[in-house]
Amino acid sequence: MSKSNDHKKTVWLHIRLSPAESAKITAWYQKSTSRNLSSFVRKVLLNKPVTIISRNRSFDDFIQESIQLRNELSAIGSNLNQITKKVNGYTAAPGNTAITQSFLLVKGKLEQKITRIKDHLNQISAKWLQESSAEKVSVEP
Repeated sequence: MSKSNDHKKTVWLHIRLSPAESAKITAWYQKSTSRNLSSFVRKVLLNKPVTIISRNRSFDDFIQESIQLRNELSAIGSNLNQITKKVNGYTAAPGNTAITQSFLLVKGKLEQKITRIKDHLNQISAKWLQESSAEKVSVEP
């Protein structure tokens, strides 16, 4: 048999699984870096290394929340820049008090978002510290 024939996948292996077994294998496969289920199962059966991606759900949630907060802060920053330009352009204008009130309103929103970011970071930090402490405790004999 030539070397090129060794790599062709021509033999079928048929097995029966329960729905729970199939779901478990599919879940493992989805966490792996394998391109398809066949290559994943082949690696497992032939006792070859399989790379599994481990994700921290709290970190994923943190990233999503951070992206949303960043977008909101960018919008508020744009509003502040626009108001600042108007205030600087119309220092003696009669509508200056309305612009100043708008500025103070946007500033209040910005302060709320900054407080929200700080609270969120504190919650995530506390959760990660608890999880890492629990892991250390469970590993010790």
